[in-house]
Amino acid sequence: MANEPKNTKKKTEKQEQVGPQRKLLRSKDDRWLWGVAGGFAEHTGFSPALVRIAFVVLSLFGGAGVLAYLVLAVALPEDDGTGKPVPESVWARLGKVVLVCILVAVGLGVAGFLAALSAWVTATGHGTAIAVTVILLGLALVAAAFATDVRRRPTRLLLVLALVLGIPAGGIAAADIKFDNSVGERTYTPTVAGDIPAEGYKLGTGQLTVDLRQLPWKKGETIAVSSHLGIGQMIVSVPPRVCIVGNATGKAGELIVGGQVSHGIDPDVELGSPTSDAPRLDIDADIQLGQLLVTDEAPDEIDSRGFDYDHHTKEEAAQRQVCGR
Repeated sequence: MANEPKNTKKKTEKQEQVGPQRKLLRSKDDRWLWGVAGGFAEHTGFSPALVRIAFVVLSLFGGAGVLAYLVLAVALPEDDGTGKPVPESVWARLGKVVLVCILVAVGLGVAGFLAALSAWVTATGHGTAIAVTVILLGLALVAAAFATDVRRRPTRLLLVLALVLGIPAGGIAAADIKFDNSVGERTYTPTVAGDIPAEGYKLGTGQLTVDLRQLPWKKGETIAVSSHLGIGQMIVSVPPRVCIVGNATGKAGELIVGGQVSHGIDPDVELGSPTSDAPRLDIDADIQLGQLLVTDEAPDEIDSRGFDYDHHTKEEAAQRQVCGR
């Protein structure tokens, strides 16, 4: 009896592996901080960039991404380069994470200081120094890109430094914010109109106080005062019986002039023409960043308890009566 032919058909279809590609460990090579995102990418087969973006997006929801990253940095062992975990205790990993968190906090503080310094230097008219520094950092990055033996971390540090210096300087230059480099507190109390400087009162950064309550205000008389501040607070005080006219402007912050309020970006207060014979303050004031107050409150009262925001409603009504608007 003839043997029946056997089915010798072989399976030729290649079965693809589905699911995790390898054990979940912190990456040894693909890392920015502790290799958590790189390890996830190697474990799932996703792009490391997509994993990092996912952590950033999660961080926008109450900092969940940061918390998850830190927990995983402690919980996951590091890959030894062969797909096996490096023998290390959880407490040792926790100590490293705490140390790096401290270093990151210090780094953020230094970055904030450098950003503020860059903005201040640019606003005081020395932006060329910042521009030259950023250009030199850019040239160093280009040189590092062609040097195969340069590690990635120094180049990342150069890039971060260039951004920390360049972005604030560019923002200040784009907003056309300019002031001198004087710093501190300035208080002026003129007793006659001749004491008021023709070029106006000026201060770069700090608190500028101009107390005009001691001037001999007369009916029908107009006293012009200009005052300019870069960053900080400006207070101009007048007696309640003086009608405030003129205008005040700013780049960003809050203006409260004769009870009228304007705040935000490019705030502006333009005061209408009076019809009464009350003495008038013709104010020309501007501030780059901060708060400007032209009020009938005494400067020491504002310094001791802050500006009374309920007062400006009453002051606006009083100004309409004094000025006859």
